[in-house]
Amino acid sequence: MAKTPKYAGINPLERLHKGEPYFFIRAQDRLSVAAVIEYSHLLRHESVNSSLRGDNDLSDSLNKQADEVLEFAQRFKDWQENNSDLVKYPD
Repeated sequence: MAKTPKYAGINPLERLHKGEPYFFIRAQDRLSVAAVIEYSHLLRHESVNSSLRGDNDLSDSLNKQADEVLEFAQRFKDWQENNSDLVKYPD
C-alpha cells in the first residue's frame, strides 16, 4: 500500500505560525540534493538519541521521516539529471 506524504493535499505554508520563518529548497539548486540528504542524517541521529532515551515511538517516527526525506533527495537528483540546463548555484 502506497504511503501518503505528510503534506498531501495541503499547502505546508498555510501551516506556518504567524511570523514563523521558513527555509525553502528547490531542486534547481545545485546544492539541494546534499542539503536534503544531510537533513535525513540529522533525523537518523535524533532517532538514535530518542531510542537511547527509551522513546521508541519518536525514534520510529524520525526514522520514517528520514526515509521520506531520502526519497525527496532522490526525486531532486532525478529532476536535476533530467533538467541539467535548469540546475544552477543560488543567485
